[in-house]
Amino acid sequence: MLVPRTADLYVMSDKIIIMGKSQDTVPLTRFLLVLFFLVLIIGLLSSSPHNGFAQHKIAPENWIEMRKMFRNKGPMPTIEEDVAALAGGDGGRAGPRLIDRGPEALPAVQAALKSPEVAPLHALRLLQLMGSLGEKSSVSVVLEFIRNDKESPLRRDALYILALLPVTEESAALIIDLANDVNEKWNTRRMAFTWFGLHRDARGRIYAESLRADPDPERRAAGLFVLARLGDRTVLEPVSQLLTSGPPANAREALMFALAEITTPEEFERRVPSSLAWSRGYKESLLYARYVASGPQNKIPLCLEMLHSQTPGHRELAVRYLLENGYASNLRPHAALDLDAPGRAALIRNEIRKAGWRIIDTDDEFNIEPADKVRILP
Repeated sequence: MLVPRTADLYVMSDKIIIMGKSQDTVPLTRFLLVLFFLVLIIGLLSSSPHNGFAQHKIAPENWIEMRKMFRNKGPMPTIEEDVAALAGGDGGRAGPRLIDRGPEALPAVQAALKSPEVAPLHALRLLQLMGSLGEKSSVSVVLEFIRNDKESPLRRDALYILALLPVTEESAALIIDLANDVNEKWNTRRMAFTWFGLHRDARGRIYAESLRADPDPERRAAGLFVLARLGDRTVLEPVSQLLTSGPPANAREALMFALAEITTPEEFERRVPSSLAWSRGYKESLLYARYVASGPQNKIPLCLEMLHSQTPGHRELAVRYLLENGYASNLRPHAALDLDAPGRAALIRNEIRKAGWRIIDTDDEFNIEPADKVRILP
């Protein structure tokens, strides 16, 4: 796949991961009451025809109460303890906590990745955490990891994480070298085109043009993806033809993502084979096309749907639009908790932080406000 699914990433996953054993010492009767309450809530939500968003229809005072149940009641693990936990069974809880810590967690994360003793699975989760946080300070660390071992089984994963991080001249230089290296395995070389495409970097145009008519459909899809992201509407027919002819499975989502960049929602539906309409890539690409084509007011419900998107950049786009247009309150329940995928709420909170806003999270309050707002304490 040209653009790997974020659902496959450990700390970026939108799936619920239950690992480890509970250390709760609450009396059994109280525990059973809490469990019954949770089962009842989840049952009510799942009975809704719109259960993906049903939790956000709950009255504010109720979801705030639910948020209290999920807030940590005991001492928080240290950053170092959570970084170490990523190597084992408690990583499903440690990842979201580290995302909530933001940039202050990165020195420990980066140091762990540089350690010669780091195991491959631990390294992968550390890389994914850096991709989730999306901080520029991680670029040099990821570049060092890529350069240190060209035979690493995580080379492709690290290159994808690099595509999620901000552009630097150093990262661009490595990507250009990669695009020029015909001896590089295609499985990793194509990550250069992911980088060019996700960043809409015009330096990738010359390499993409060279693949426009490549006989290999996977390579052709990589070039068309970059050109579409650069706004080149001349690739409309080639992208459509490749989709219709049955492209490789790992190129379908990239092609639909590309098509959504250069066409209307109606044309997108006409051009993409109906046999792909069931897929996540189809639904998220069509959602993006509708977002681009819609007016200001119609964008709001689309943004709320895009908060659940796994396509790179969609969640950031939705969060920033809502914040910049006075809809921070609409984000509150989505950022407070997510019963379907607890880690997703942490990713939304991270995008809020990166946009220059802050979250006030106490037992009695959950609010989103500009970081420079002066709060008057009682």
